Amino acid sequence: MDTTYYSNIPIEALSLLDRDVRNFDFNHPIKNIFFDNMEYIRKLDASGKARPCILDNVERSLLCHTCYLGFDQFECTDCDNWNIIPHSCHSRFCNACGVKYAKQLAAKATSFCLDCPHRHIVFTIPEELRNWFRQDRTRLNLLFVASRNTISILTNKSLADKLKKKKLSDTHYIFKDIPVRNEFGMIATIHTFGRDLKWNPHIHCLIPELIYSFKKDKIKTFHHFNFTKLRKTFQFEFIRLIQEAGGLKKTEEKNRLYKDHPKGFYVYAKFKSNDNDSNDASSNKNSKDIQGCVNYFIRYAGRPAMAENRITEYNKESKTVSWFYNDHKDEKRHDVTDNVIDFINRLIIHIPDYHFLTTRYYGFYANASKKTLDKVHALLGIKKNKDYSREKRTKALKNKLNKLKYRTHLIDSFNRDPIQCKCKATMQYTYTYNPFKDKRNDRTYRKRCIDEMHKMRLRRRST
Repeated sequence: MDTTYYSNIPIEALSLLDRDVRNFDFNHPIKNIFFDNMEYIRKLDASGKARPCILDNVERSLLCHTCYLGFDQFECTDCDNWNIIPHSCHSRFCNACGVKYAKQLAAKATSFCLDCPHRHIVFTIPEELRNWFRQDRTRLNLLFVASRNTISILTNKSLADKLKKKKLSDTHYIFKDIPVRNEFGMIATIHTFGRDLKWNPHIHCLIPELIYSFKKDKIKTFHHFNFTKLRKTFQFEFIRLIQEAGGLKKTEEKNRLYKDHPKGFYVYAKFKSNDNDSNDASSNKNSKDIQGCVNYFIRYAGRPAMAENRITEYNKESKTVSWFYNDHKDEKRHDVTDNVIDFINRLIIHIPDYHFLTTRYYGFYANASKKTLDKVHALLGIKKNKDYSREKRTKALKNKLNKLKYRTHLIDSFNRDPIQCKCKATMQYTYTYNPFKDKRNDRTYRKRCIDEMHKMRLRRRST
């Protein structure tokens, strides 16, 4: 093997790459598909038809957990045995890193979320507007703002009734700077895909059924959401923000949206069985358990567009991919067979742009409202006679994050210690290899790494 440009990597470490390439076939079907069709992604990038983030995320995910991205080396002091732990790619397109990200997000969320019932609400873009957001993905920020404003108006109903409609329309973030408002909490995450992988932007929100009154300095319950009000408020706010951003310039376009959606834009909410407009008695089953509720919600926050177990077959000769999805309406299974290029195109449109925050926090769950959140926790602690201090919450978070470390995770999940030697001794850390330390062009380096892995695969198949 030519290792001239990997001179700092031990030959023994490079030899492990053959195993990684082989595992693409069996353990990582999505990686295998992109690995075999890398030239198509490169041509898309060279033509300017693909966003720059697509090639970067695909390359990083292919190199994930290989020594090409760097590694930590451990050696046994009692014998000559050694082991390396490759670095991960941290790409939001990578299935392995996406699962870890979701677990970390759940741990952080449970450390500051209130110990009270939460509501899971989904805000959806009408089909006729979806292409407008695909043309310019920065417009997806409006979906976050519209969702936030909708909850703000509902939790401040009396305040909204007092203020004039014009005054509300002149404000981007409704009631943000009004000191007598009721403050809510909200975690929002965006999905651009449905189960069928079509472009379908929507917002998943986790909202506590408690609000904080700045005026009275106390907390009160807010568990009833008027479904009709929820849909129509979201519709009004969403259209207002689109017009503010330069869309829907023609009056007839705006009027058509109101005419075609007289009940408002679609909003899915998990109501309690005794709520008005609700017909699902079991829909709120996780709301009383904050850990269960957050875990349920976070599944959506860190989930990649396609789980690898949904791929039933990848046929390289016929260039087809067979996969399935369950329709959320009736949970019936639908089997799909796509051309491999069409399948790739289905996936890459859901790769988020650089620096785009897919999960955001509002109200007293926002980073800038830590003091307000401490007040809410203190008031809730007095009510429940429990300690919800920041010190206790921080300590609990550290314990949860410690369990998600690479070594701890392997021991808990697979009963395997990656730094335990065959002689039962614990290996000691020796050094870290970072290939990007002195490289100005990461893209060139990743290309050479993937090309080298292609050569390894060809050599393996020829023997």
